[in-house]
Amino acid sequence: MKNEYLDARTRNLILILFLIGVFMGSLDTGIIGPVLPSIEHSFGLTSRESSWIFTLFVIAFMIGSPIMAKFSDFYGRRKIFIMDVILFGIGSCLIAFSTGIESIFLGRVIQGFGCGGIFPVGGAFIGDAFPLEERGKALGILGSVFGISAIGGPLVGAALIPFGWQWCFTINIPISIFLIIFAFYILPEFENRRKLKIDYLGIVILTLLAVFLAYGLNQIDSSRFIESLLSLNVAPFLLMFIVLIPVFYKIEKRADESIVAIHLLKNREITIACIETLSYGIVYSSAIFIPSLVILSMGLNDQYASLMLIPILGANAVAAPILGKILDSVGSRKIMSIGTILLAIGLIVIAVYPNDFILFIIAGCLVGVGLVTIIGAPLRYIVLSETRPYERGAGQAIVNMLSSAGQLIGGALIGGIIASFLGILGYKISLVLGSIVALIAFVFTLKLKSRDEQIETMKQNQ
Repeated sequence: MKNEYLDARTRNLILILFLIGVFMGSLDTGIIGPVLPSIEHSFGLTSRESSWIFTLFVIAFMIGSPIMAKFSDFYGRRKIFIMDVILFGIGSCLIAFSTGIESIFLGRVIQGFGCGGIFPVGGAFIGDAFPLEERGKALGILGSVFGISAIGGPLVGAALIPFGWQWCFTINIPISIFLIIFAFYILPEFENRRKLKIDYLGIVILTLLAVFLAYGLNQIDSSRFIESLLSLNVAPFLLMFIVLIPVFYKIEKRADESIVAIHLLKNREITIACIETLSYGIVYSSAIFIPSLVILSMGLNDQYASLMLIPILGANAVAAPILGKILDSVGSRKIMSIGTILLAIGLIVIAVYPNDFILFIIAGCLVGVGLVTIIGAPLRYIVLSETRPYERGAGQAIVNMLSSAGQLIGGALIGGIIASFLGILGYKISLVLGSIVALIAFVFTLKLKSRDEQIETMKQNQ
C-alpha cells in the first residue's frame, strides 16, 4: 500500500466520515440499555434471554474486528469500510422490522460483525493518509466520539422509545445510506496488489474462543458467583476458552496470513498496549457501577444517579481531542503515565468519599481523563507507530478485540465482587480493585518509548 498524504480539505472530510461511522456504531452499544425492557415486554423475554441481544453483538464484534481489519490491509480501506457500513445497515433493518426475537438476534450478529471493522479501518486509514504531525489530533477527535456516544446512547434511546423501540434501530438506516454514498465519493482507494490467503482455521478457532468466553461469562450468576463459576453452565465453557488459547496461538503462528497478527505481540510496545487495553476493561467495568454506588451513598434515584456519570463521560469527551492534539508533541508515554495515575486517584477518592458531592465531581473528571488516556488516541497511536502500512488494520483490531474481552471479563469479575459483599462495601472494593489495576497499568507505561523514539519508529514504518 502506497502512502499518499491528502490535502487538508479531503482529510477533514474523511475525518468527518469516520466520526459519523464510529459514532453510529458506538451509539448503538449505548442505546441498547434503555431499549432492552421494551424488547423484553414485546417478546416476553426474561432478563437472561434479553442479555443475549448485547452478548451476540459483542461476540460478532470480536470476530469481525480482526477479519475486517485484515481484509482492509489487503483489499483496501474504502471497500471494507463500505462493506462494514452495509452490514451494519442490514443488521439494523432486520432488527427494526423484526417480527420475532430470532431476527433481532441475527440482526445484532450482523451489526456487531460490521461494527467491528469500522474503527480499526478508520484508525488504519488515518495512518495511511494523514501526515505524522496530524495523526494524534485525528485519533483524538475520533476517540472523543466514544465519550459523547456513551452519554448520547441512553439519551437517544430514551427519546425514541415513546415512538416505539424499533425507531432506535431504524435511525441507523438513513445514516448508513449516507455513509455509503459519502465514502464512495470521498475515500480514495490506495493501490494494493497483495493477495490474501484466508486463514479459515484461524477464523473458526477465533469464533469458538469468542463464543466460549462470552457464553461462559454470560451464564455467571453474580449473586452466587463462586458457585455458578464452578457450575456446568459456566466452567466447561471457560475451560474450553483457556484450552483453545495456546491452540489458537500455534495455528496463527504457522499460518501464512494469520487472521490475528500474532507476530505483532513480539513487539514490546504493542504487548504493553495490549496490557493497557485489558486493564481498561477491568477499570471501565468498575466505573459503570458508580451510579449504583451513588444510589446507596447519596440516596438519589436511578435517574439522578445516572446523571452522576456526566463528569466522567464529559471529561472523557472533552479530553480526547485535546490529548490527541498534544500527543504528536509529547508522545504516548507521558500522556498515559499521567493519565493512569489520575485514574487511580479518581477511583480511590470515589471509593473513600462516595457521599461527598464536590469530591465526587472532581474525582469523576479525573476518571474520565484517565480512561481516555488508557484506551483512546495514545494507545492507538502506539499501534500506528509500531506497524507498517500493510498491517495497520490488523494492529488496530487487536486493540478492539482485547477491549471487548477485557470488558466482558471485568464485568463478570466486578459483578461477582459486588454481589459477594453486602451494601456499599462491594462497590468500594470494586473501585479499589480498579485503582490497583490502574497503578499496574501506570508501571507498564513507564516502559514505553519516549516521544522522539516513537516518532523515529513511525518514520521507519512509513
